[in-house]
Amino acid sequence: MKTKISYLTLLILALLMSFNGCSNGDDTEDVDKQPKSVFLKLGKSGSSLRSVGTPVGNGDDVVLQSGNLYFVNSSGAILKHYTLTTTAASATNINITDAESGALITNLPGNTFAVYVVGNTSGLPSSGNISAVKEYLLQVASQDDIEDVNLYGTNTLTPPVLPNTFYTSEIDLNPTVARVELTDITASGVITSFKVDGIFIDNYYKQAVVDGSVDVADFVENGAFAAPFGDESAEYPAGLKPAIYDFYDPALTAVSKVAKPVIGTIWAYNLFASSTGSTVPRIIIRLSDIQTNDLSTYTSPQFITIKGFKAVSGGASLTSIKSGEIYNIAAGALTFKETDLSSIPNLSPIDVEVTVSLATWSVVGVTPEL
Repeated sequence: MKTKISYLTLLILALLMSFNGCSNGDDTEDVDKQPKSVFLKLGKSGSSLRSVGTPVGNGDDVVLQSGNLYFVNSSGAILKHYTLTTTAASATNINITDAESGALITNLPGNTFAVYVVGNTSGLPSSGNISAVKEYLLQVASQDDIEDVNLYGTNTLTPPVLPNTFYTSEIDLNPTVARVELTDITASGVITSFKVDGIFIDNYYKQAVVDGSVDVADFVENGAFAAPFGDESAEYPAGLKPAIYDFYDPALTAVSKVAKPVIGTIWAYNLFASSTGSTVPRIIIRLSDIQTNDLSTYTSPQFITIKGFKAVSGGASLTSIKSGEIYNIAAGALTFKETDLSSIPNLSPIDVEVTVSLATWSVVGVTPEL
């Protein structure tokens, strides 16, 4: 009889343990099946950029014109996609202003793990895996307008904090480009006047992916040859103007030894750069009709090559540029003399001081290195 009771007891215990085990598994599975609500807030975004545009100041915000919002699981599968717009919210749209102040998004799949936001970039997939979104290729010409540059941000979900029942996620949107600004060009030494044919960015990335990654295979370096640095050349076709070069026909004449674009504007170029640092670009300035006070003559064109930047604050040469930073060459910071000229670009490089700032655009003051 004792033996029978023992067997019966063991059987009951086994059944109870089996039931409890199934119950716990069901609870976990139910959590993943239960809809989630997420309070989403877009944090600080950046500022606006444009070739020959108004200067961007410290603390200016990058503009979010439109965007794509993705909710994904732990494997990156896109579970829900919304469009960020300036219009009223709907089943598929979320108003940008609402998202910036904080919006509660309900009925998301229970296995939602993370949020991705891409701003100002169209043509992105709305389903599949988020990797296809992150690896979507962008061309440098598409980043010309500072108010419409690619923005990227991601974050995981933070579990509810009682008495709240919703998850939270705050995302900082950051530009995936750096901005180089040039205020004016000043002659010194024996040079009394000159004209600017064009300004070209060299040593740059022609493309990058949405998440800001750059590939060394996409790095463009045009070398010590004059031919590439012309209007609508093979290396600088019309499609790259004014994204990474400007050209004047007729040439822009310096006034009182100072050349500058239209009053109130600057030369500015938005370049792909990683958040950890990318190669410092070169600025090639093509000049013509150079006049001097010592009867020396210079054939046209002549070139000034800015090979590097020195931070105004410390004077040290920068070893890289970073996305979300502005490198501003202030008025009078780029002053050249006759010994800085060369009939071939990239042969007589100089440095220049720059002011560096961050996004929410921070401006970095730099001095050009010739």
